Amino acid sequence: MSIFVIPLLFIFPIIGFFSLFFDLIYQKKGYVFILLMAIVLFFWVGLNYVPDTDSDLVRYFDIVQLDSGYTLNYFYNNLISSGNAINIVQDSLFFFVSRFNNLQLLPAITTSLVFFSGFFVFLNAKKMTNSSSIFKILALCTFLSLMRIDIAAGNVRNISAVSLITIGIISYDMLGKSYFIQLLFFILGLSMHIGALPIVVIKLVIDLLYSLYKSKWLIFWGLMVLSAVSFILFIKLGIFDTAIGKFNEYSTGDVATSAWFQILQNSIKFKIYKYLIVLYLFFTIFLSWQQYFKFKSLRKINLFYIITSILTLIFALVQPGSTFLRYFYLQILLSSLIIMNHYDRVKNKDVFILINIFFIAVFLYYQIYYIGINIDESKFFKDTFLYPIWFEE
Repeated sequence: MSIFVIPLLFIFPIIGFFSLFFDLIYQKKGYVFILLMAIVLFFWVGLNYVPDTDSDLVRYFDIVQLDSGYTLNYFYNNLISSGNAINIVQDSLFFFVSRFNNLQLLPAITTSLVFFSGFFVFLNAKKMTNSSSIFKILALCTFLSLMRIDIAAGNVRNISAVSLITIGIISYDMLGKSYFIQLLFFILGLSMHIGALPIVVIKLVIDLLYSLYKSKWLIFWGLMVLSAVSFILFIKLGIFDTAIGKFNEYSTGDVATSAWFQILQNSIKFKIYKYLIVLYLFFTIFLSWQQYFKFKSLRKINLFYIITSILTLIFALVQPGSTFLRYFYLQILLSSLIIMNHYDRVKNKDVFILINIFFIAVFLYYQIYYIGINIDESKFFKDTFLYPIWFEE
């Protein structure tokens, strides 16, 4: 049915989204085409995400407008000479968008990347697990409710970094691609936002220990050399200092003490949202722990999910404001794998389904709530899902 996605954008877009979701759940082949259609649809979603309040996206728009005055040679010479070459992917994205007379390309690109990553996880989880349709539906709905549109379109740097890193992890651990493919996506992700460094470090440590356990000596010694060289370079280039500085900035520094951060910290709705995420993390850590012992095929990813989720949980409980969210992005992108892998063989299936429906409902509420805070909610839903692509009010 995804073959009709593009024509449906010119007629009645919401049917195109339903056709995509139908194929994600029920289609057993043609995954590449499904992912391409997902890119098209969520590029359209991002194009319609027009911020009407001060936000990170508005700040990124200012950077894009500044870049529009630069030539290609000047831009890259300045990037290298400034000592910020580590941010080449991030800065290249802003520069690329500046070549066009449409700032909305920025949220369009990041939204399509984020949902591509989430659906990439979903389709590969579907291929490797023996889930029934109800668990596939639950898994897809969990991801769609957790992955807030305002984050996918408006966060830009951090969410794109985690999305790239997730693609690398799935490519290696589930598709069996070369380890260099995973490393490439790690480099792209870190160059998009150095704040994703803890995720990469945890994954590399797990890979190192796993390669030692499985006697994969080429990977083991390769990772040992890579770790030593990276450690030296990160210290010499000041990358560790930058990452620690970012962490402190959001924990106790300028961001943590800013007015908007304090307003968020004192918001009752945000506190409820935060502790709902804490409950969700406890729930999925428990599921992943069960899966680790019952299902051997995805044991390493379950271990990675458990460790990163515990760290996100700690950040949520001890750090102020929304800092923990930048680590929760990983759990969002892997959510469909954790839900789908908990399939029909488990006990108390009905209880699991009811708990899952509860989380979907409450996170869907917050999905809509945060869209309404950041943009004209009514216009966004009409332009994205109801009006055809050629229609203008």
